[in-house]
Amino acid sequence: MEEVLDGAIVDVGPREAKWLIEAAGDPDQALEMAHRRAAGEPLQYITGEAYFRRLKLAVGTGVLIPRPETELVAERAMARLLQGGTLVDIGTGSGAIALSVKDERPDATVYATENSPDALAWARRNVAGLGLDVALVEGDLFDGLSDDLRGRLDVVVANLPYVATGDAKSLPADVAEHEPHDALFAGPDGLSALRRIADDARTWLKPGGWLVLEIGETHGEMVRDLLEAETYEDVTIGVDLARWPRIAEAAWRPR
Repeated sequence: MEEVLDGAIVDVGPREAKWLIEAAGDPDQALEMAHRRAAGEPLQYITGEAYFRRLKLAVGTGVLIPRPETELVAERAMARLLQGGTLVDIGTGSGAIALSVKDERPDATVYATENSPDALAWARRNVAGLGLDVALVEGDLFDGLSDDLRGRLDVVVANLPYVATGDAKSLPADVAEHEPHDALFAGPDGLSALRRIADDARTWLKPGGWLVLEIGETHGEMVRDLLEAETYEDVTIGVDLARWPRIAEAAWRPR
């Protein structure tokens, strides 16, 4: 099938061409997929899969594509999770964080919430396909979780939208034009979703529980101020592999 793409006028790089060839069932499909990629559709949507830590996840239209930096968010959430503890992944999308936690920490009880029916369908597909025991709940932030969990969570983790609406033009075209905007944008300053979860999580975390958040690369000090204003303690802003401040962690200790 390499000859099909070599002989076609399709603007895809050699590495992506190799991935498309491997994912295609026949030469015609490989060429059709290459044209979709050249038109700007994300590679993961075309192949229908994305890799996250040890997992291969099904993804497609309507769900955010998991990013490498989010793997570090999952890692930090697991580091904060006590043996046999309970974790909730808020706005789970494809289920990437929640499923990775359950995969690597089978001792944990893991819940995941998602407000988007399209994204939740992908999460359900991944839970079924991987056979991991993650309880999925449809709802906005903590909506839909049992009241019995209030004040009992060891870790709340989330990769919520954090792009300011005015920064849409700064995103790559394949992101802005194809991935769901409700998973990307969060008001004029990009902090509206983070403000809500910082406020709500206080009633769900147990004393000494941890909030772990992915944040925008320019939001470190603003998120620190936000969390401290909500009376969280031990607030830290960690960096991703590119050394950008991208992970906020904070402990909840009622005063």
